[in-house]
Amino acid sequence: MNLLLLAVGLTLLGCPQALHWGPQDPNFNETLVSGEWFLAGLASNQPKLLREDEDARLLIHRIQVTPRALQLHLRRKVNGACVPITMTANKTKRKFQYLLENAAQNRVFLGKADPKSYIILCNHREERKKEVVAVSLLSRTPEASPDALLMFTDYCRNHGIHTTNIINVTRTGGCPPLPQPRGAEGTARTSTRLATDRSLRA
Repeated sequence: MNLLLLAVGLTLLGCPQALHWGPQDPNFNETLVSGEWFLAGLASNQPKLLREDEDARLLIHRIQVTPRALQLHLRRKVNGACVPITMTANKTKRKFQYLLENAAQNRVFLGKADPKSYIILCNHREERKKEVVAVSLLSRTPEASPDALLMFTDYCRNHGIHTTNIINVTRTGGCPPLPQPRGAEGTARTSTRLATDRSLRA
């Protein structure tokens, strides 16, 4: 009963921890979320973060789990192309909750998860005295299953995000590679040609 009252109290106070219980399996192993991922869905209570040209829009494509942190490998769009960056989210005393390095009160929560199919990551941070929430649906395949998308939509609604602020990233377009400097393409072709010639001579 006391735990129930505490949970209700935290919810009323707007504490994000009250909304994040993590995977339902108490024996869930965080290392299972390691590996390659495709960003399938994105949502936020700040619509500007969903724009493709928004610098703050980060596209997660790989996760590495260490004993103390999650290494998030992302791409950020710059001038229409995607630049790779890496961010570290350190583990906290609370299970399935992480704190981004060099970012005060920028928290990442591991939400619902089926590591063979999808995971949901929720980010909370304060910006100009307002709570900013961003939720990502990661899929093991380029297109998430209908069940995963439906669960993602329900999860976002439960976190106060309107359906108009939920997008299917697969439909809005992927992330084009960073353009190579002039001459780089020619150099690559020359190297390939030389390697081919050597193999033929051998």
